[in-house]
Amino acid sequence: MIELKKIMVIGSMSTDFVVTSEIIPAEGETVIGESFKTFFGGKGANQAIASCRAGVETFMLGAVGDDVFGQKIIQNLNDQGVNTEMMQVIENMESGSAHIQIKDGDNRIIVVPSSNYELSSERIKPYLDAMEKMDMLVLQNEIPYETIQFVIKKGAEMNVPVLLNPAPALTLTQTEIEKVDYLTPNDKEFAIMFPEQDLETVLAKYPNKLIVTLGDEGAIYHDGAKIVQIPARKVSSEKVVDTTGAGDTFNGYFAAAIVEGHSMIEAIQFANHAASLSIQAHGAQQGIPKRKDLE
Repeated sequence: MIELKKIMVIGSMSTDFVVTSEIIPAEGETVIGESFKTFFGGKGANQAIASCRAGVETFMLGAVGDDVFGQKIIQNLNDQGVNTEMMQVIENMESGSAHIQIKDGDNRIIVVPSSNYELSSERIKPYLDAMEKMDMLVLQNEIPYETIQFVIKKGAEMNVPVLLNPAPALTLTQTEIEKVDYLTPNDKEFAIMFPEQDLETVLAKYPNKLIVTLGDEGAIYHDGAKIVQIPARKVSSEKVVDTTGAGDTFNGYFAAAIVEGHSMIEAIQFANHAASLSIQAHGAQQGIPKRKDLE
């Protein structure tokens, strides 16, 4: 029997409150919306479900509040097949939330971290043995920066690959960039992290590490010899429903493909395909395809 590869996602979880409207209100303005829905979200949870649906055994380490939203977040992860044994429940704390406005398929998001910012390095230390048994650790920037630094450091010490999806964008130290194995900003996050620096120059500085996602133009990286751009799978505009979870789908599927031993090009193609399917459904998690949908 082939043993499944293992990924631990250390990150955020939330409830997404999504409003769709034809107009984004200006300051002081009230407009009538078209619809309101709630979904499960948070970049950590999204990426955990993506890697799980990609066929990899996935563990979630994160923090929720002791409210009804936290209970539902954990139950949802369980229902999706994600292992939640390492989840933290913070007393007297509300769970994370995201407030999303969608207009013409594009989104604007306000994240309220709440319990996600209680995921300190001290809360992670009891699970170092479990981390060492993983094939990859996956991080995002919706948890405390000191926790991100701690996981990057421990991953390097344990020789466990670390993928950091730097969203929302933070300026990393040179040491942190060198210690992560995969860094996956989108083009806007890249511009914040490497201000006034040329994309191709920075890619060449971090070959086979820095992968910049470009939306409907795919993703780009340097293979050690040259710049390689992997085109996105084209989706007609009338089929684009919600782009909210596309980046998280990309990261979860990319991580799964890498731990399974696929090449960088194959992993990005796999992730691009999954992301192209994810934008054709509402909700960051509902839109994440299953592996059989790609095959």
